[in-house]
Amino acid sequence: MVPAPVGALLAALLAAGLAAAGSSRAREQLVTVSQPGMCRYGSRLDCCYGWKKNNRGHCEAICRHGCKYGECTGPNKCKCFPGFTGKTCSQDLNECGLKPRPCEHRCMNTHGSYKCYCLNGYMLIDGTCTSSRSCAMANCQYGCEEVKGEIQCLCPSGGLQLGPNRRMCIDIDECSTGQAVCSYNRRCVNTFGSYYCKCQLGYELKYVSSHYDCVDVNECVTNTHRCNLHAECLNTEGSFKCKCKQGYRGNGFDCAVPKVKEAAAFVPLLAQREIPVSRPEQEVDCSFSRGVCDWKQDADDDFDWNPADRDRGDGYYMAVPGFVGHKNDMGRLKLLLSDLKPKSSYCLIFSYRLAGERVGKLRVFLADKKPAPVWEQNKGKDERWRTGKIEIFQGTETTNSVTFESERGKGKTGEIGVDNVILISGLCPEDT
Repeated sequence: MVPAPVGALLAALLAAGLAAAGSSRAREQLVTVSQPGMCRYGSRLDCCYGWKKNNRGHCEAICRHGCKYGECTGPNKCKCFPGFTGKTCSQDLNECGLKPRPCEHRCMNTHGSYKCYCLNGYMLIDGTCTSSRSCAMANCQYGCEEVKGEIQCLCPSGGLQLGPNRRMCIDIDECSTGQAVCSYNRRCVNTFGSYYCKCQLGYELKYVSSHYDCVDVNECVTNTHRCNLHAECLNTEGSFKCKCKQGYRGNGFDCAVPKVKEAAAFVPLLAQREIPVSRPEQEVDCSFSRGVCDWKQDADDDFDWNPADRDRGDGYYMAVPGFVGHKNDMGRLKLLLSDLKPKSSYCLIFSYRLAGERVGKLRVFLADKKPAPVWEQNKGKDERWRTGKIEIFQGTETTNSVTFESERGKGKTGEIGVDNVILISGLCPEDT
């Protein structure tokens, strides 16, 4: 029999040993994992809350709203690239407003950066602004320099050039002149004195394989497509397609059950409203986002036309970005008029634009005519929308389709777009 004092001592030692063992196991469960975003759950290692495994098996942080000009370093935490700020790194940082000021005299903010220049009356010498009486007399907008004894005004950025008076600086639009260099899935955005590249419509900026790239957005998965309730969504590179389900007809954006042929003239089979034939101003709306006409992509061409959001946000138009395809490739979009049978001639009116240097050509063909186009445009002066008009005279043969053909040019930026297509009976109005 063990004496009471000895038994108490043994019990105390046993309790201390168990406590020590329990403490050791607890420490094992709290071992810090060296890999960022990795946590231990008992004996199992997995990504911590707010992290997910990438295709290389590493845990990467999740930023639900994205980091446009930065990288995700923690759950919903962005580290912005120099020149950008904001919770999602989507705002340009105005370096000119920082303290201390980054420039000795004047500062011009640009997208993601800034430019320094001298006050009027100061000359740029060896990278510093030095007072000069002759420079003050030149009355330059952004300072000047002396070249071979002559005073020349300066512009603070390579994206600016001296205007006709040789004193003021005007912007160079690098996007329209072709000086900008953007990758195939990015488009150029001009700024005063510079430019930047942003993802094309249908792409989003993501951090992939240790660098940022514009990757395709699957509109069918993200439910950002505009397909009709009775249509299937098909994802494509940079865009999507809509196909009406079996038993429905239409362009995928508007699908309806075919109606029995009606006696009304000048009404598409898919029309949802009747258009009186007696009114001289009778009109059929064939626009892409709200029209009632049947549009088809040509299966034998080189690329498809894609929907593009209007700047003002109300609907979309059809476009071909300048980077799509190769030089001289063709994309054809056909307006079917087989169920549209006007008794007289009519006018086809549409909006179009060719934005970008050497972006290509836009032509319009009538199916029952010779191979030559009835309308053609190949110069894009700017990004403005313009109006095209074509008078279609119905004789013994009825025109059953109109084709809009886009031909890829030498340029890599800009786009060819078509919008607001309507048909009006009679001759084309002069004031349209």
